[in-house]
Amino acid sequence: MNGLFNGIGWIFGYVLWYAYLAVGSFAIAILIFTVILRVFQFPLQIKSQKSMAGSMRLQKKQQEIQEKYGRDREKVNEELSKLYEKENISPTGGCFTTLVPMFLLMGVYWTVRYPLTNTLHIAESTVNKMLAYGKGLPVVGSTLDGIYGQINFMSIYSEIRSNSDFISQTGLTAVDIDKLDRFAQGFKMFGLNLLEMPSSYGVASVFILFPILCFVTSFGTSFISMKMNGASLKGQQGCMNMMFLLMPLMSAWIAYSVPAAIALYWIYANIIGLITTIIIHKFYNAQAMTALDEARRIALLEEEEANVKQVVRVQTSKPVAKNKKKKKK
Repeated sequence: MNGLFNGIGWIFGYVLWYAYLAVGSFAIAILIFTVILRVFQFPLQIKSQKSMAGSMRLQKKQQEIQEKYGRDREKVNEELSKLYEKENISPTGGCFTTLVPMFLLMGVYWTVRYPLTNTLHIAESTVNKMLAYGKGLPVVGSTLDGIYGQINFMSIYSEIRSNSDFISQTGLTAVDIDKLDRFAQGFKMFGLNLLEMPSSYGVASVFILFPILCFVTSFGTSFISMKMNGASLKGQQGCMNMMFLLMPLMSAWIAYSVPAAIALYWIYANIIGLITTIIIHKFYNAQAMTALDEARRIALLEEEEANVKQVVRVQTSKPVAKNKKKKKK
């Protein structure tokens, strides 16, 4: 899976890098990047909203089935399956689309985790030489070990950029140096290094705002979406209920443990997701879908009635034609 996510991160890196070149700010580039990803997720979000609205529309019938068959769980599940099939509703349809943002988040994580290879797209052999050079330096060299070695290298790049042997030892090209110089100037937001992890500074640091905002936006988005559909925690499907409760806490924990840039992406994604949810809900809420189904039902009945009248006219006209022929004889 690491290879898959790293490949996704490598592709995402091009989008993030060109957005960064356009605006010169890592924070704004992440916003542009998030909007682009959300555009591609929009059809899935519509599907998820349809599934949720459909479940809310059938809630009364679900309760009637549960009351009718009581403790006979097998019969309840059988009747619910028939109901979902008849109404063309997938009760787990929203679960898959809920997991897609997590999948994309992992791609973003690999983009930010490896800024030299996946964002700047510097050759891996050159990056290895850069890290080896940095590890040979006193004090800062020890920070380049581990999974965040490339991020930590960017943190010290400005300090070692002027070393006389830096370019000769690493084999960096003029294009590579230009990318590094540009990137080193713009990955801060209000003075905060977006490549730093909140966990490195503790809960008393201003960095704690990133996990807090992740929790607030994640919980708020889920709560508002649920309320718009007239649902409650008690009435949710099992997986949706679990996601509602765990996602905000998990987002806060992840935001605390990873670079702030990833938390910023998640915050953006939650806010944009809420906006698109409000827009989609206007067209795909339970009331609108019920009205649409009723309109389709009436149209179908009218079509069937018209077909029946046509058949009756054909059948009644045939005997008349035969009688006319007999009279002529």
